[in-house]
Amino acid sequence: MGQLALKPAYRWAWMAALALTALNGLKPAVVDDTAYLLFARHLSQHLADPYGFEMFWNAVPEPAMGVLMPPVLPYWLGLGIAIFGEHLLLLKFWLFPFALILCRSTAWLVARFAPGRERTGLIVIAFSPAVLVLFNFMLDVPALALGLAALRLFIGGCDRQRMLPIVASGLVAGLAMQTKYSLLVLPVVFVWYALLHRRWAAAVIAVSLATGVFWAWEYWLIQKYGHSHFWVNAKGDRDEALNLADALDARLSLVRPLLGQFGGLMLGVSLWVASAYRPRIALGAAFVCAVFLIPVFLESQSEWHGALLTFQIFGGAILCNYWCATWKMLRDAEWSDSLFLVGWVLLEAAGALGLSPFPAARRMLGVCFAISLLGVRAVAVSGVSLRSATAGSVAFSLLIFAVDCWDARPEKILAERAAEVAQSAPGATVWFNGHWGFQYYCDRAGMLPVVPGQSTLRPGDWLVYPVIPDDGGFYRPWHGGASFAIDPDCVEKIMTLTWDDPLMAQTIPNLYGGSMPIRNRNHPRLKVAIYRIVAPWLPRRE
Repeated sequence: MGQLALKPAYRWAWMAALALTALNGLKPAVVDDTAYLLFARHLSQHLADPYGFEMFWNAVPEPAMGVLMPPVLPYWLGLGIAIFGEHLLLLKFWLFPFALILCRSTAWLVARFAPGRERTGLIVIAFSPAVLVLFNFMLDVPALALGLAALRLFIGGCDRQRMLPIVASGLVAGLAMQTKYSLLVLPVVFVWYALLHRRWAAAVIAVSLATGVFWAWEYWLIQKYGHSHFWVNAKGDRDEALNLADALDARLSLVRPLLGQFGGLMLGVSLWVASAYRPRIALGAAFVCAVFLIPVFLESQSEWHGALLTFQIFGGAILCNYWCATWKMLRDAEWSDSLFLVGWVLLEAAGALGLSPFPAARRMLGVCFAISLLGVRAVAVSGVSLRSATAGSVAFSLLIFAVDCWDARPEKILAERAAEVAQSAPGATVWFNGHWGFQYYCDRAGMLPVVPGQSTLRPGDWLVYPVIPDDGGFYRPWHGGASFAIDPDCVEKIMTLTWDDPLMAQTIPNLYGGSMPIRNRNHPRLKVAIYRIVAPWLPRRE
């Protein structure tokens, strides 16, 4: 790897980071963005008391210590709010350093493991759905960025036998693990690289420092609050640990839904890799995939299991494609680096299964990055130019991003419209029910959340209430923890706001908590009923 080859790639990294940040700025707050923005709002005024407040996130206001919020990203967002206020577009651009760290680290890793593919490798990985679509106010992409920076420092220090980068890698890895706990797999990746390249001392130093940084923060929390945030959330509500059989069954139950997410996230990158070895087969596969995906965008149907099976088949086919590419690469390239990438993929997969509380696309981010880098190395070994395939891969990612960006808008727009209607009566309290992005925009409009069993709604108050299509599904803005039935004797319906459009594809909530990144729908994107309270009413939890 030469510096002359890497410097142009770094210039591309700056442009890629700017593009990622600008595209992210188009998306409203979505799903768990709300939790981190509320946390950051608190931190902007209470830097030394991060978990000393209550937060309404599930069924009732609860101590923030019990909501899964490692500190690094919320502290960064809190600093941004303290500087220029809670302006979401400015906060999106405040995340640019994470995008730049990710893109520069990606360029370096591609140059290290797939020399000659620095530009195309950077573009294909940085603009894959796993990165582009999942870049928002949530923890995943910033955590990945810090993790890649730590890995870059560790590998560079090992290769050049320099101590300073190795020390820095351990410190940055500690920050990455305190950005998102899924990065706990990172020290194991260090050890794997050290094993293959005989750099045991480097691994001991980096892992020790990473562990020290991680537990130093937890120790401070124990001293201040009497609890470790990591342990409180790792333990959850369980008083007793599951037996081994139940724990294994719970982990294995995630395999199929995570495979469905993987099949959607990696489709474009996998076809790009296949184009290097079997271009006609790849072209035919792209046509078949398009035929299967068209109904997701254009058809409305109640039965969606066919789409789930389709994405799981995609996932299985992608794994077969990578197996073939990896087998050839192991024969034609330096084996230790290839074996490291294979091991990295397997470690990330084990981490996704072991650390995921439920299936979601973001659980597969580490797997997708590692296997994408493995694919870039396979393409570099092939020596084939893939300009058309690169454009196709990025176009597929932009398509998924466009759907996600569009699908996030109803929660913002309808919350703002409901606020305009309800707040036309001065002095009345406006209540709302709902979760995720809808909660954030209702909160910003001055509405109060209904806490079943605690909130008393009085005559003259207003209620903004999402209309869920049926009781059997999982819809947004779901709030099962605080759900309640409307009492027709206490309310008067004023109007219903409905958002619907011809595009049948949706990413919310299935991308962020489900078995596939994109699916079709048979109901409006969002319906919100607006009620005026006509009699005293204490909603009860269903």
